[in-house]
Amino acid sequence: MFSEYNTVNKGIVVKLYPDEIMRNKINQNIGNARFTWNKLLQEYQETFELFKKQGYTKLQCNIKTFNTMLNMLKTQYSFLYESESSSLQQVFRDLIQAFKRFFNNTSSYPRFKSKKNPKHSFRIQNNNNIKIQDNIIVLPKLGQVHYRTSNHYKKLLKESKINNVTIKKEHGHFYAVFNIETNVETMDYTYNIVGIDLGMRTLATLSNGLKIANLDTRHEEKMIKKYQKSLSRKKYNSTRYNKTLKTLGKWIKRKNNRIKDAYHKLSHYLVKKYDLICMETLDIREMFEQTDYSKKLQNISWYKLLEMIKYKCQWYDKIFIQISQWHPSSKNCNVCGYYNKNLGDEKKWTCPHCKTQHDRDINAAKNIKQEGYRLLKEKNKMNLRDWGDSTVILLRDWGDSTVILLSWESTSP
Repeated sequence: MFSEYNTVNKGIVVKLYPDEIMRNKINQNIGNARFTWNKLLQEYQETFELFKKQGYTKLQCNIKTFNTMLNMLKTQYSFLYESESSSLQQVFRDLIQAFKRFFNNTSSYPRFKSKKNPKHSFRIQNNNNIKIQDNIIVLPKLGQVHYRTSNHYKKLLKESKINNVTIKKEHGHFYAVFNIETNVETMDYTYNIVGIDLGMRTLATLSNGLKIANLDTRHEEKMIKKYQKSLSRKKYNSTRYNKTLKTLGKWIKRKNNRIKDAYHKLSHYLVKKYDLICMETLDIREMFEQTDYSKKLQNISWYKLLEMIKYKCQWYDKIFIQISQWHPSSKNCNVCGYYNKNLGDEKKWTCPHCKTQHDRDINAAKNIKQEGYRLLKEKNKMNLRDWGDSTVILLRDWGDSTVILLSWESTSP
């Protein structure tokens, strides 16, 4: 018997309304976190240069190394003691992750942080010292700060275990992002599979023929461009500069919130309706290097949608599979398997072998669905029949490369 609930980590964002004293404390903690990051990065670079002179090519980037550096910094700069200790420890944990991504060739070398960045934050780990009251959050070393959110979120914060809280300042507004452990109810099984082809003309094309259009954010982009141009003509940190910056932040926030809301609704719809979701692996980083596509890709935010679908599949016991980016999903005929090597940018084409007329995106989505289902069977080495004439309930991948087969019922005559 399997539980109807899954314990998951969930992020809850609430808006803070600090007074002048609390605002200064938050800004001080943000400044200390930024100062610690820059100093630790500088110390690491200088130490590494000394190691290179002695013939060493590597300097271990681990907690012990950076914790020693942090303790040395605290003896030199006493104002660091004004910050909550776990927030400074979180800084070098984030720096270690940044170096790991660099060494794995998934991101660039860690950079120094600037005050001019519109987003600043610090994170506090919960050691039973974060308290939630009706309209007040009690934070260690900071004290009480007022917040507002929905009654549902208030109830969740009081009843759930809080792992940590990130206090961030974004375009002049203050927010608290709580990482909590909570239970989510698993969704009913629908026994449906879908292949999804992401594109630029159309955001997503499903293997059943449904096409989902890109969100129209042209008005927000026009206003962002207008205020960015106005901001570049003003003196930094002047009254008019700060006023324009605040307006610019409002339009950026509005655009991001619209995209996030649309993608949350779309991902929830897909996870609720389908038990197996197949998508293509996309090298988005390489696409960004092509200047013709980088601006449009930034507006579409494929990666954001992909991550939402992925973690919601884990939450609700659904299966998510990504096929290889080199699989010729657009050029293969999904009926007979003919490979059309001469296919250019045509939106529609006819298979020379079986004479089937194809819509390029729908054909790609169907091929992604077929390849994803094939990979699932190959991965688990289970001889499952085609879902067209049988009902198979696949529960989920439990991490040990086994998919639990809950029940099977033949519907063939």
